[in-house]
Formats: sequence, structure tokens, C-alpha cells
Amino acid sequence: MTGPITTHEAVPRIARPQLPRHALLRRLAETEAVAILHGSAGAGKTTLLVQWAGTLPDPVAWHEPGDDGDLPFDVIEEQAATGAVLLVDRAERLSEDAIGRLGRLVDSHRRVRVALATRSARTARHMAEACDAPVTCIGPDELRVTSEELAEAAPDMPAAQRDALLADSEGSVTAVRAALDDGGDVARARLRRRLLDELAQRPELRDAVLAMTLLERVDPDVLAAWGMPWAAAMEAEDAGLATSDGDTVGLTPLVRGLLAPDAEMALPAAHRRRLLTDAVHASLIRTQPLAALRVALGLRDFELATAVAFANWVDLLEQLHDTYAVFAEVPGSDLRGYPALIVMRALLSNMMPSTRLRALQLLASESVFQRVQPSRGSHRDRVMYRAFEACALRVTPLADHALPLLRRAIDDYTALAPADMESLGRLGPMLYVHLGISAMYLGDEGLAQWCFEIGYAKHREAGRADVVDPLSMRAGLAAWQGDLPAARQLLAEADAAEWPPGWRASSPADFFHLGMAIVAVEDGDPDAAQAWLEEAGRVAEIVEHWPMFAIVQARRDIAASDAATGLMRLRALRSRRGQAPTTSGARSLLDIAEADLRLALGDLAHARRLAARGARHRAAGVLALARVEFALGREAEAMARVGSVLATPDLHPRGRLEAELLAAAIALRTGRADDADLILLRVAGLLRETGLRAPLMFVSSRDRLAMAERMERAGVVEAAVLREPRPSVLPDDAPESLSPRELAVLRALTEAGSVDEVAARLYVSRNTVKSQLRSLYRKLGVGSRTEALSRATALGLLEGEEAGEGDDD
Repeated sequence: MTGPITTHEAVPRIARPQLPRHALLRRLAETEAVAILHGSAGAGKTTLLVQWAGTLPDPVAWHEPGDDGDLPFDVIEEQAATGAVLLVDRAERLSEDAIGRLGRLVDSHRRVRVALATRSARTARHMAEACDAPVTCIGPDELRVTSEELAEAAPDMPAAQRDALLADSEGSVTAVRAALDDGGDVARARLRRRLLDELAQRPELRDAVLAMTLLERVDPDVLAAWGMPWAAAMEAEDAGLATSDGDTVGLTPLVRGLLAPDAEMALPAAHRRRLLTDAVHASLIRTQPLAALRVALGLRDFELATAVAFANWVDLLEQLHDTYAVFAEVPGSDLRGYPALIVMRALLSNMMPSTRLRALQLLASESVFQRVQPSRGSHRDRVMYRAFEACALRVTPLADHALPLLRRAIDDYTALAPADMESLGRLGPMLYVHLGISAMYLGDEGLAQWCFEIGYAKHREAGRADVVDPLSMRAGLAAWQGDLPAARQLLAEADAAEWPPGWRASSPADFFHLGMAIVAVEDGDPDAAQAWLEEAGRVAEIVEHWPMFAIVQARRDIAASDAATGLMRLRALRSRRGQAPTTSGARSLLDIAEADLRLALGDLAHARRLAARGARHRAAGVLALARVEFALGREAEAMARVGSVLATPDLHPRGRLEAELLAAAIALRTGRADDADLILLRVAGLLRETGLRAPLMFVSSRDRLAMAERMERAGVVEAAVLREPRPSVLPDDAPESLSPRELAVLRALTEAGSVDEVAARLYVSRNTVKSQLRSLYRKLGVGSRTEALSRATALGLLEGEEAGEGDDD
């Protein structure tokens, strides 16, 4: 319409009831001169003007620009003179001349009030420049329906449903009304017809808008690939059909939804596919990886999806739930033969506890497929899949037999052509980290360190912030092995590095926190160690490295003289996680940790049983068992086990120092002072070179002082380190060994109640039994049968020689 309407009844009719917009109506009522409602199509501008008109006591003049962008100013001048309120809808169509004239009219008639509804920010900007009067602008954000307005309009709608509706509709009045069935469908149909009529007059804009319905957002590269000017996207924004964030433009959800059926009819399927594929190649694969993946999977173009996955592996994993939702739209069976997509979907599933089992199912199914059709897919994809398959074996019952397969997978992966490795993007070095983690848990820490170093070098060469992931693993492993100078240097480098957003508070930082905790224990600061352990979160919630955290926690608790609390903490953890560690090496860590805690508490029987189990799979377990044997006074057995550890190839510094310290203590206890002196020279060298101190807790204070005296006689300065006070897991005095006859009497006491009964059972005299009882009471430091049995139980003297070595919890 182009003529004025001066009565309330002639104002356009709107459906009732309407969404309550009390706050906006108050803003309009407070307008002194000019109010501008600026929002996209469907934002409810016209409706709000009509609602306001219904509240005004003054005459209302309603106008819309003609096709020439002008208004009937001769009539408007008369209306302004009478004090009418001028309402101009569809003001984005106003020409600059019309806006300028309207501004001068406002300045010359101080009583007049004007309100414009426009889709274009240009209108608002030009109107503010055209007049000196105050201008109130109600912008797109303010026009969005609020949660309070929706609650008043739909009081029975649950809050979560209201939030979802506002998020999906972006607060568009037309979209919200359609969802409420409040005349919204009629409004949507009317708006769609208006949009199509407008676009029919502007063919270039129409082509761009229909193409833009295919994607949520486009950038200049996408439009260039489509052969369309970027100006068309800017024009769509100016027309109130799209919004811009500076780099991209996207149709509003309402406009996109309204015009999508028309785009489907106007653009043939083959043409739509070409447009989408061109958009992925031209831009989305770099700038909007999730959108690119959604497009590729939606087209069932799995080779394109593979390219997107490789180019954006880490980014897509970081968008865990959104990426998983995209994959969930595609049946898993459709992805067979595309190993990269299977692996990504499996990793996403593994990162969520509720779908973790699905990860193993996906990998198992693809493994069968790869063996049935070994030539399916590219060489790069097959090698990558075998590497991931080898990594995944560490969390399966096959873990104990997976090391040879892992080594072959690493060899094949390392042999990939440089171009293939480069095409993997951030995934390439990340996979080296995962291979290293598998090697570490499968018992080859040297190979693990090599993998971490390769991953670090490749990330650093590419200048990626991801370098902190392998750097964290290198630092934590160096601290774990006892290479403290290297650990301190690497931890400092990691601490000073720029971490990707969110990484420092998530799993990539686990080994950084672990390394810092280990160093704090070495520095004699258990409080700092506890803080670093807690920085990583609850040990029970750590996805994979929790057994290593558990043993560091146990050693921290021993260093803090709080083994009792440590044991309760560890038992609660084992109960909660159950049989979660699937590798024997990971289970051994828990057994070793508990054995040391029980040894510190004097529970030698349980300590020996746990250490014996841990000794089957780790050198550290053999050392734990040697400590228990030494505490039981079985020096020969302890020394034999220490010798087997020292003969281990590539024994790391921590293990070597713990073994040498125990060997020195055994030598001194058994009177071999010359042997002890030779061993202590090696101990002094290790203390000096590594800076390690925590291993000293695994010999008693009595033995440390004896070692210090021998070192001082030889002028070894490291003797002072051994004199520093610190807790110990070993008692100062080992129990005196019982003779075979004394052991026989002790075991007979468990079933016989008197001296005569024991004598009868053992076929010896009563006096012989009494003599042996006095001797074993003295050796155990007790004074009664009950005390003897209690102490013997704690020391494990009532068990068979190999009792417990094959038992489980």
C-alpha cells in the first residue's frame, strides 16, 4: 500500500492472541521522536508496530514505501501537523532521498513521532544520520522472543522445551508462533509468498539465496566456487534474509526453512550435489569441518568424508557430541571399507562411557572386513587402520599378546610415503602418540619414548600447538622412569607452552600432571604432589592412565606417612574400577601399589601375595616382592630377585636405583661389607646423576644410616642424602628366621590347643615343644599362643612357600 491510513481500524490486522511483548511496547511508548525496529524477516516487526498502534491515543498514519522507494510526503506533512504517529513498515525499501526527507520532517515537527520497521541496518544508520532528533533503535537481539515472553504465552510448556524452541528458532516471532500453532502457519505462508515475490524481482539475489539454503553459512570462497558474487550475500543480509559474523553469511533459520522446498524444486539433485561438493573443497574442509563432514556423509561421499576427517581429525574429536551426532545419521555398516571413518566413529564412541562397547564392535567388524577384502581402500588408509587396530588391542583381552603386532604396525606406519603422512594432517603425529601409549602399557617403554619423540618432532616442524600432547607424554614418562633432569626440562617446556583451548584441563595434560606429581614426591613435597594429582581430576574418572596415577598416589601417601589412608583410597579405587585394566601390566601396577602400602603398614602376608602377582609381569613387581622377602628376613631370596632385576635389559634409572639400594642393604645385613661398598659407589653415582630421592623410601632408616656411614668412610658426599629423614616402607628390624621345627610347631598351634596335643601331633616330647615355643615366641616378639598366631599371620608364616603367587583378588 502507498497511501496513509489515519484510523486504528485501518492498521493491518494480525492474528490474536499475540506473543506478549510488554518490554518492547514500553520502549516504543518512551520514544521521543524516532523508533527503528531492525530485524530479519519473520522477526515480528510489523506485528509489534500493530500492537503498539493499538495502545496509542493519538491518530496513527500507516505507510509502506512504493516501488520507487518513496512516500507520499504531501500527505505525511499534513498528518505530521496534526500530531499523528507515523508508522512505516518495510522501510528497507526506502530510498536515501526518502530517508533524508523523513529526517528533515521529524526535525521540523517537534511533536511528531515516527516508527520504522526495517530488515536493513542501512535504513537505521541513514535515518540516524538524517535527523538531529533522538533515535531509539530496537535491534535484532532485542526483537528475539525471550524465555519470559514464551513462558507467559505457553505456561504449560516445560522449561527445557521452551529453551529448545528458542534455540532452534533463534527467537524468531514467526517461527515461535508456528511452533505454538498460534496463527504461525498462516504467517509463515504469507512471509514465504512475500519473499518469493521480492526475489522474483532480483534474479541474481534469488539464485544466491536458493543456493545458500543448502548450507548454514557460506563465505566468499564458497560463493566464488558457485560462480556467484560475494555482494549477493551482502545483499541478502541487507534484505534481512541473512546474518553476518564478519567472515561468513548465513540465511536465518526461518528464511532457510521457508525457502528450502523451493530450492529443492529449482535446483536439480545433480546440481545440488555439485554445489555442496564444491563448497567442501573450496572452503568448508578448512573453515567449517563439522559442516563439511555433515555434507560429505549426507551425500554418502565417503571418500570426501575421509578427506575431511584426515584434514580435521583433532578438531572433530574435540567437538565430541556434535561430531558423534553427525555420524549417528549414517548406519555403521555403510562405512565398511572406509577405515578412517570407522576409526573416528570408534574413537568418538570410546570417549563416551555409554557407547564405549560400541567402539570395540565397530573395530572388530572392520577388522573382519579388512581381512576378507584386504585390497579395499588406499594403502594409506589400510596402514592407518592397522595402526589404530594395534592401539585398540591394549584395551582388549588380547593385550598381552599384542606387542609384536604393534611393532609391525609402527614399522608400516613409519614407512608411509611423506605425501601420505602429510595428508593425515594433525592425525599423523597424534597417532604416533597413541602408538607410544600402547607400547608403554605393553611393556616397551623405549619404543614408547621413540614414538612420543617422533610425534613431538612432526608437530613442532608443522608449528602446531598440538606439540604439547607428545611433549606431555615425554615429560611424564621421563619422570616415571627416573630421568629427573630430562623430566624437569620437558615439564618446564610444557608448562611454558601455549596449549590449545581446553587441553590443559583434559586428557592431553594427564601425563604432564603425573610428571609434576612425581617430581614433587622426589622433592619431598607430598602436598604439592597431591595438588598436581588432583589437578588431573579424580583418579577414578581418568579414562586410561589411572593405574599409573594410582601407584604415584600410593607413593605420595607413603612419603606423607599416610599409608593407611592411601590403602583405603586404593582399595576404594580398585572396587570402583573393578577389572577395568585389561593389560596384565596395568593390573600389576595396582598390585605393586597395594603391596607397598601394606608393607608400610606391616601387613607382610598380603604384601607378599600382591607383590608375587605383580612380579609376573613387571620388574617393579619383582622389586616389590624382593622388598617383602627382605622384610621377612629371607635375604637370599630377596637378593636373587634383585639380581634378576639388575640383569633386565634397558632397566630405567628409577628401577636401577631401587634395586641397587636394596642390594646394598642386603649386603650390609648379611655381613658382606666389601660388596656393599662397591654397590654404594654405584648408588652414589645414580643419586648424583638422576637427582632421585623417592627410592630411598624403599630401604629402612636403619639401613640408610648404615649405608651413609660406609659412604662417609669412603669420602662419598652423597652420604648426606641418605641421612635425610624420610618415611620408609621397610621396618628397621626384620624378624629373625624360624627353624623348620619351629615353623612346624607354629603351624601345629593353629589346630592344637595345648603343648601335649602339639607334641602328639609332631611325635616329639613335651619338653621339646616347650623349648621350641620359647624360641619362636622370642623370635616373633610375643608372649602367648594367640599373639604368636596373630603375628605369624601378619608375616605370612602360616602360608606355603609359594602361596598367593597365582591368586587373584
